[in-house]
Amino acid sequence: MKALVYLGPRRMELQEVPEPEVGPGDARVRMTASAICGSDLHGFREASPRRTPPLVMGHEAIGVVEEVGAEADPTLVGTRVVAMPVVPCGSCARCREGRPNLCPSRRLMGMHFPGAFAEVFAIPATQLMGVPDALEDATASLAEPLANGLHTASRSVMPGDVVLVIGAGVIGLFAARAAVLAGAARVLVTDRLTSRLALVGALGAEPVLADEAGDVVAKATEGAGIDVVIDAVGLPSTWALALDAVRYGGRVEAIGLGAPEGPVNYHALVTKGVTVVGAYACLPADFERSLTLLAGGEVDVRSWITSMPLADGQRAFEALADEDRYSKVVLTP
Repeated sequence: MKALVYLGPRRMELQEVPEPEVGPGDARVRMTASAICGSDLHGFREASPRRTPPLVMGHEAIGVVEEVGAEADPTLVGTRVVAMPVVPCGSCARCREGRPNLCPSRRLMGMHFPGAFAEVFAIPATQLMGVPDALEDATASLAEPLANGLHTASRSVMPGDVVLVIGAGVIGLFAARAAVLAGAARVLVTDRLTSRLALVGALGAEPVLADEAGDVVAKATEGAGIDVVIDAVGLPSTWALALDAVRYGGRVEAIGLGAPEGPVNYHALVTKGVTVVGAYACLPADFERSLTLLAGGEVDVRSWITSMPLADGQRAFEALADEDRYSKVVLTP
């Protein structure tokens, strides 16, 4: 089969590779659409130690089940599914308490085992979820990042809150829409790129240029500060903005992984009594809701998507790394 293989910094190549083996509990899925995530882009751009070449990346995927192992549900064959790419162990304390996204032994498709930038991928059958018939493949491939945004906002945003989302990438945009759906009174989204901010208004949120964020926040809250800040970037500068903008007793949701580490203003953290929570991935219930919202049009991403064939994978990654033309690129076989 053909697969787009990551070979190192800024090197992607379409290669002929063996089809993945199907274990007893696995399913083999013929990919119909697989979106490029920002974390895939980090690996391409910066040689992230989290992704070791040669590697088939890709974890935002949809396809049709071709084969299942002896211990998997045989009725899955022929079903159109999305992949829930974070694979937990299923038996640890976090898994038993219903938080498999925080399993210490979790594995991510496209990082710990071959992903979906290929004609076929394999994953435990329990990690597959059926897709509504009315939902187009390219749109359905965005169920995973939407589920991440829903997971973050649903546990923190209360009706009437004023919310600041830092970063208008796909995760930030989804978190903003999720905050609106959660009943936030106002949702501000800040970014340095006007091309990204152009998408914010259609989500029911308010765009704010990064250079103006401090003044806009002060005016919007009459100096009281933001109830919930969602940092979808994760750089020292955005951590600083989050702790400066959040109100006394407020909450910061850290979902961005832009930098591995950085300074934190402990004085602001302590004296404001701020709750800072890391947000990683999502739960099956978030996936279910994301598919419902996408199918019902409550989250409309069609204008964000540019589809390209796997054969153009190098060009797609270069465009996302070096240009501002594309919001989301979805690769197809």
